[in-house]
Amino acid sequence: MDWVSAVLAALVSAAVALSYLSWKSHAFVQTIVAHRAHSSKATASRPDVLLVIAHPDDESMFFVPILLSLRPHVHWHLLCLSSGNYDGLGATRTKELAACWQELGMDRAALTVLEDARFQDGMQSIWTPADVATATLEYVAKHNIDTMVTFDDYGVSGHPNHISVHHGVKHALATSPLPLHAYALDSVRIWHKYLGPLDAIWTSPSSTAVVAVAPWVNYAAMAEHASQFVWFRRLFVVFSRYTFLNTFTPLHAPTKKTL
Repeated sequence: MDWVSAVLAALVSAAVALSYLSWKSHAFVQTIVAHRAHSSKATASRPDVLLVIAHPDDESMFFVPILLSLRPHVHWHLLCLSSGNYDGLGATRTKELAACWQELGMDRAALTVLEDARFQDGMQSIWTPADVATATLEYVAKHNIDTMVTFDDYGVSGHPNHISVHHGVKHALATSPLPLHAYALDSVRIWHKYLGPLDAIWTSPSSTAVVAVAPWVNYAAMAEHASQFVWFRRLFVVFSRYTFLNTFTPLHAPTKKTL
């Protein structure tokens, strides 16, 4: 029965680590909540925060912990730069995203999905940073938003559209006429990615981490993406660390080179 003891010890360790990270995350949450937009809405009790993604289902596969952790404190917006029309299912996937967004308890009016020739879904499609920045800045200006959440420079899965979103948001930080804040979701090595809640044991307590131990919420949200909810995505929801834990790195505008 040694293996049973080992499994139980690992689960207990994970529970302790998740609890500690959850406690530590309050400071990170408050940092985001403390950001205030640059308009008259700056006094609003729930500031607006924008999640920028590439495809319908990115929010469910990767960002549920941050969405749930901040939901009581902020008004979430979602900008999805493509409808995920690679297989001709763009209209279906847009409807699925709307259903998922509401399943997560979010405001349907705060969801925008673009159908734009500049942002075509596909592994061979590289979106230019300037185009992504333009679309993003138009949205934040319209809704008086100064805080964004998006992918890092690997995009969790290495998908070029995810990576393009990252570089576009960085470009937005560099070109915005007003100060913006952004946070990039940390990608991890593949064995960390599929440790589920156990990955909390190896997560630095100094990380900007948020925890949401609610895998049933992820599953229900992802199930709304019926056209995409194939067997390997079902397994992803069960075993992914992104079901339980998100860690972030503050994103800064690229440093301008000097001659």
